[in-house]
Amino acid sequence: MAYKLSQLIELFGGRLEGADIEVNDIAPTNLASETQITFLSDSKYKKHLSDCKAAAIIINEADASDINIPKIITPNPYYYFSQVSNLFHPRRKMAAGIAKSAFISDSAKLGSNPAIAHNVVIGDNVIIGNNCQIFANTVIGNDVVIGDNVTIYPNVTIYDKVSIGNDCVFHSGCAIGSDGFGNAKDEKHHYHRIPQIGGVKIGNRVEIGSNTTIDCGTFEATIIEDGVRIDNLVQIAHNVKIGAHTGIASQVGIAGNSKIGRHCMLAGNAGIADHVSICDFTVIGASSNVGKDITKPALYSNGMTAMEYRDWAKIFVHIRNLDKLNTKVRDLQANFDKIGSKLDE
Repeated sequence: MAYKLSQLIELFGGRLEGADIEVNDIAPTNLASETQITFLSDSKYKKHLSDCKAAAIIINEADASDINIPKIITPNPYYYFSQVSNLFHPRRKMAAGIAKSAFISDSAKLGSNPAIAHNVVIGDNVIIGNNCQIFANTVIGNDVVIGDNVTIYPNVTIYDKVSIGNDCVFHSGCAIGSDGFGNAKDEKHHYHRIPQIGGVKIGNRVEIGSNTTIDCGTFEATIIEDGVRIDNLVQIAHNVKIGAHTGIASQVGIAGNSKIGRHCMLAGNAGIADHVSICDFTVIGASSNVGKDITKPALYSNGMTAMEYRDWAKIFVHIRNLDKLNTKVRDLQANFDKIGSKLDE
């Protein structure tokens, strides 16, 4: 479907400069064709516009002055791009209806316009809101509550006692409410399971990536607040609390009972130790390990940047000798202090 630029402005705001042309898709500057609109979200890439073939561009005021194609002026081009991209490429929707192969408990309650695909299993006392889509092979346990407009992609598992808000998305293979890592050892050092009965509570507009696991709490719920975005392959342990509008990238691991603030960003492969609290508006860099509370918003990073092996081997030798070097420095300081004392006499 094609839209005039004025129609995009009616939907998403902004200001039009130039002809009110029609576009049929959106693409980055290096791929856009004569029928598409593109966007510029970072001034350092403006040099690439000289070869751009796009019919129009989404751009901010500061970068727009010397651009000679029709423009939508907006203070946040990247966000505007996301809105237009969703317009041209909405999520896949299933037709309303319930597949014959689905199993739904007699005690479950479904809202209006359900779309439930083949081999879905819905347990006892489940409540599902309006306009929900549940794709094939999904399993929903007992006593689960799901809000309106929720999309659950194939092969998702939602355990018992999980509460989910409105407008959430769960991608294939994620597991919500599985047992937290709670075990006790006996006198023979054998492990014994501690029941995990707290469930999971998920807010509104949360999106959870493929093969991500969110464990249930031991006695109280693991909590994911409104607007959180969680990437693929993330592990969130029991009794963790993730604050609203926080983003978590792939391979992050968050240990039990940790609290992540609102509007935080956790980059790929970061690790958060148990019982750690991180304040609002904190950024944790890639491959960083957090072992104690963070109380001041800032960028924190301790991952070492990749380098050639020979350079790393030299640095490692120096690291191994740091203790010896420290001892020598202390001895030199002690000798210097003795000499200084004698001179003062």
